[in-house]
Amino acid sequence: LSGDSHQCEYYAEHGITGLPGGLAEFIAVSAVNAVRVRSGLDPAEAALVEPLGCIIHSSDAVAAAHTRYRLNAAGENRVRAVLVCGAGTAGLLFIQYLRRVLKYEGLLLVSAPSEWKRSLAKGFGADEVLDARNPDLAKEVLDKTAGRGVEYLIEASGAGSVVAAMPGLIRKQATVMLYGHGHAGVDLSVLNNLMFREPTLVTPVGASGGFRDDGRPSVYAEALRLIEDGTIEVASIITHRYRSLDAVQGALEKDMRTPHFLKGVVTL
Repeated sequence: LSGDSHQCEYYAEHGITGLPGGLAEFIAVSAVNAVRVRSGLDPAEAALVEPLGCIIHSSDAVAAAHTRYRLNAAGENRVRAVLVCGAGTAGLLFIQYLRRVLKYEGLLLVSAPSEWKRSLAKGFGADEVLDARNPDLAKEVLDKTAGRGVEYLIEASGAGSVVAAMPGLIRKQATVMLYGHGHAGVDLSVLNNLMFREPTLVTPVGASGGFRDDGRPSVYAEALRLIEDGTIEVASIITHRYRSLDAVQGALEKDMRTPHFLKGVVTL
């Protein structure tokens, strides 16, 4: 009823909470949970509805939060600069969503260790791409934001070092979206300096949300629409395609760790 179905006390999800997932031999899904593809969309591209749904849900969570700075606001409370940390699948989708859906026209910075991914980020709408390995990254960000730091930081890398660097990247009372998971390699003491800057931390998860009048999930329906009408481009993000379930183990153990891997999709 609140639109936060993924936080339901009795939440259940296929492939996550014990229900059969998409790699099961057979799977039965309630009809109301299925969103029909009404175009000739490549099934592999349709598979990216889920990650795009996560970006939509996360952006909605930030929009609903009480923050000092807001995208497309007027006056001093507007976000002048955004930094997306990470240029993997999530980072590239965030860039497109900011530019093409939310119509954000301010400074958009992207940091990533991979030169190849930085070039992709540039092509999708980033104004400046920064090497995340640069020890002077904070100085770079300050230089490009006239000494302010960014008002909105999206952490989409899952790298613990990014959390440690945040205090030097953001403006006081900025909004920080903690999208990435799996952070490791840093002690919790790195939060001390971040807390002194009084940011609003938003920690969204998943792609679930509210429902349309027909009972179907609104976030997934919107994600599918954006891909079908070409607003969000996903074909170039699919770097690997697999033709059998037998290939999945190799993808998880090897391919995901290669330099030019973004998203792999199994098509049967």
